[in-house]
Amino acid sequence: MKCPVCKQPSLRQIELADRLPANQCSNCNGIWVSSNQYLAWVRLQEKSLPEKDMDEIAAPQLKTDALKLCPESGHIMKRFKVFPNVDFHLDRCGHCNGIWFDSAEWDTLVAHNMQDKVNQFFTAPWQERLRESESRAKMDEIYKDKLGADDYKRAQEIRAWLEDNPRRAMLIAFLQADDPYDV
Repeated sequence: MKCPVCKQPSLRQIELADRLPANQCSNCNGIWVSSNQYLAWVRLQEKSLPEKDMDEIAAPQLKTDALKLCPESGHIMKRFKVFPNVDFHLDRCGHCNGIWFDSAEWDTLVAHNMQDKVNQFFTAPWQERLRESESRAKMDEIYKDKLGADDYKRAQEIRAWLEDNPRRAMLIAFLQADDPYDV
């Protein structure tokens, strides 16, 4: 099999985790995992470990923007984002569903206890949550920039106070009125 990055027949068989066969490139250390073998391995896992926050451990720094071809089928693989606001993607073949991990990507997932959740990254709900999270973070930065950090924090506190207040509508009307005492 040819490495999707090096384009050389440099993939050798390894055991990526206990009873998880894979193929690793001897040049770039990328790893190819067959979908069927990965799913069989996930079923063998006793329990899911709690995820760790992305801030705790840095994402891999390898940057490859070139299209990658599946080592099994030869089809172009699609890139999927893994975490919000982090430049970390995995490549997956839409034909055979095999997964390519660039160097250190598998180790990063293991460090975050997410190695048994890889197939979730390729789902529409996961990708939608990433987009929503990134959009919220971007809006948060815009509000901080436009309002100033102190005023934005105060506005968030007021918003939280109003959220479940039984007189919410009246309080908002009072705040929005040019002169709330003018009848």
